Amino acid sequence: MNLYHGSIVEVKSPRMKVYIVKNNIAVMIKFFITIALISTIAFSQEQMQEAGASKKKDIVSFGGQAEIGLDVEAPGWIGNKSWDEGKLTQIGKVETELKIRPADNVELEFDLEYDRRFTNLNLEKLFVRYNFDNSNARIGYMKKMFTLEEIKSSKDNLFAKKSMLNDILEDFFLLGHDFTAQYRHIFPAHTLIGAYSMDGGSRSFINMTAISQMTEKTRGIAAVMYEVYRVKEGGFKYDNAFFGNLGLEFDGKITDFEAEGIWGQNPEKYGAVHIDGLEYDDGGYFWSIRFQQSFPLALNRKHLNMIIPLYEISQFNDSFDFKTAYWQTRAGTNLCFTPKNRLQWRTNFDLIITARNQNSNRPQIVNQRVTSEILVLW
Repeated sequence: MNLYHGSIVEVKSPRMKVYIVKNNIAVMIKFFITIALISTIAFSQEQMQEAGASKKKDIVSFGGQAEIGLDVEAPGWIGNKSWDEGKLTQIGKVETELKIRPADNVELEFDLEYDRRFTNLNLEKLFVRYNFDNSNARIGYMKKMFTLEEIKSSKDNLFAKKSMLNDILEDFFLLGHDFTAQYRHIFPAHTLIGAYSMDGGSRSFINMTAISQMTEKTRGIAAVMYEVYRVKEGGFKYDNAFFGNLGLEFDGKITDFEAEGIWGQNPEKYGAVHIDGLEYDDGGYFWSIRFQQSFPLALNRKHLNMIIPLYEISQFNDSFDFKTAYWQTRAGTNLCFTPKNRLQWRTNFDLIITARNQNSNRPQIVNQRVTSEILVLW
């Protein structure tokens, strides 16, 4: 499931090439102007809030992000079969988040996303939250709190897109947004989250997550998920599956890192759309690991606040045979131009390799891509 797949640019003649380049430039200019206007409003709003800050919470708060750039993907292979001819995709995405507090203990949150691939808006979340003294209850449309990438805000994810593991779990229908009833209890150094989700009748989930602030710079998570699913689409027989996740985050002065291990069973024996040419056993057990490290270098210059080199390695396997594993390695650099890193230029290099469907032990490239985008946060 590729986040940025959209228009595919195929050059067949010099005249068409000139037309495509001009058209792409025009589109890029429009997006840059839009982001510039949004940035101006956002930064002005932030300065006004800082100037007139009060202890009373705002009745309405507004945030979001915008992305524009290019995603270049090279051809990929599994054995002797080519599954992708390569493509150039334009990235154009705007996400807005609105929080409304009609009463002291009540909040309404909703998030809309516009992607240039579609002609309509996508609802990312919509829920009502009631705050107690040390806890809160939420009901509505929201994501599951299972992996580190999902638990963190999208603004805190350093790569332009989420990892291969996140895409595979979405392909298994474990992640994503569903109708959910959730309860959170907050202790001084721990948060316990319990939730029940359903996607319309075929699947339902019970999700339990514990988040622990182990030290001032270290945070750990432990999450389990229990799924009840319909064995055959349109049938009346149900089965169940269990999943687990252990993760750790470290936030230091010189380096930050996060690591997690995920295991469970892919219960989907129908309707799964395999991502990026990856093939795996429906109904089989899997295990996976992911490690990401970054090195934030604070420059504190007027027009360049920080440089963040980073890399990530992840692995997915539905057996203990090396030939069935998929490995993803990616590296990148984020240039942050404003004091609070509200304006960034991200460039990522992504490679997925495997030895599956081969007679030799030499790894084979399944996917290789370069993503470069401008990110604006507000």
